[in-house]
Amino acid sequence: MNVLLFNAGSSSLKTTLMAPDGDVLARGLADWAGARTRYEYVASEGKAQCEDVSWSGHTAAVERFVHDLTRFEPVLLRNPRDLSAVGHRIVHGGQFTSSVQITPDVRSRIDALVELAPLHNPPSLATLAAVEAAFPDVRQIAVFDTAFHATLPPEAFTYPVPRQWTHDWGIRRYGFHGLSHAYCAQRATELLDRPLKDLRLVICHLGHGCSASAVQGGRSIDTTMGFTPLDGLMMATRSGAIDPGIVFHIQERYGLTATQVEASLNRQSGLLGVSGVSADMRQVLAAAHAGDEQALLALAIYTHRVRQSIGALAVTMGGVDALVFTAGVGEHAGEVRASICDGLSCLGLEIDRQFNRDCRPDADIASGGSRGRVLVIATREDITMFREVVQVLAELQQ
Repeated sequence: MNVLLFNAGSSSLKTTLMAPDGDVLARGLADWAGARTRYEYVASEGKAQCEDVSWSGHTAAVERFVHDLTRFEPVLLRNPRDLSAVGHRIVHGGQFTSSVQITPDVRSRIDALVELAPLHNPPSLATLAAVEAAFPDVRQIAVFDTAFHATLPPEAFTYPVPRQWTHDWGIRRYGFHGLSHAYCAQRATELLDRPLKDLRLVICHLGHGCSASAVQGGRSIDTTMGFTPLDGLMMATRSGAIDPGIVFHIQERYGLTATQVEASLNRQSGLLGVSGVSADMRQVLAAAHAGDEQALLALAIYTHRVRQSIGALAVTMGGVDALVFTAGVGEHAGEVRASICDGLSCLGLEIDRQFNRDCRPDADIASGGSRGRVLVIATREDITMFREVVQVLAELQQ
């Protein structure tokens, strides 16, 4: 029986229908980050729709996907009984360390984490409600982005704050983008033809959100995102790590409320905040090429912070066998990759400029003389989600 997967973003929704053997039967994307919603739906037989539509929101997107799956020729879902489960990407899973079937208790625990992932958990809950309305008798499975990082050692996940914060209040580093990091780690072993247990990987997920991780022997041992997805690298609209004293200063000196500071750091910072141009790396690059000084500064900060984190993560593992770039910027912005890799020869990482310019994922862009490899991998969070859903279903049948 088939598995339906939903990956909810703050202003987008991706869906994938997968067969029992993991083959993709259909894909869909609704993106309303712009003035209108861009809707795409592609069946494996080649039938496709691509259009601008007037609606927006996760509920409307689910309804359209369900309509096309059940009515658009070729009809791929004639009966809800053809679904074994629906999987949902949940960004913040808190204390959940593995995927689970969604029950009322699980839903309430996910809802309690909304304040820690305000851009992500609410869309996932809205998507879940819409899917349950469409398929009330189908199992719903939560797949957590934080679960891959449950292997962080105490020295990596514990903050140096009063013990009451960590012991009683659950303040710790959780890490995010786990579905992407897990897929890329597995895919790297295939490209390098080496056992995962023997590899030290630094994985850079560079998209709208950005994070880097140290994966040693297939286990995440450190990562840049923390208690929330706001920590770590500079992102499209998120600041990444800053001095916490800045927050106190802004509130006390300029009267901003906690809500205003949160909105500024999550939605008005990063590439958008520094460049003043856009949160979209493509537009920032275009402005930089035209000589815009703020866009040039935004790029310099962005690449500096990624490069800095790669060094720290490599040292954590005592070296690095391969550096992986993935997600929208990591996969497609060769210029950004090249800038990040400048200076990494001290880690034994050197790229071939021509390979990098001509790169089509999945590819190795390292130079012939590079001691470590540099991989560009097209992330497939849906594959990780599918594997997790299948594992949960197998456990439920035991």
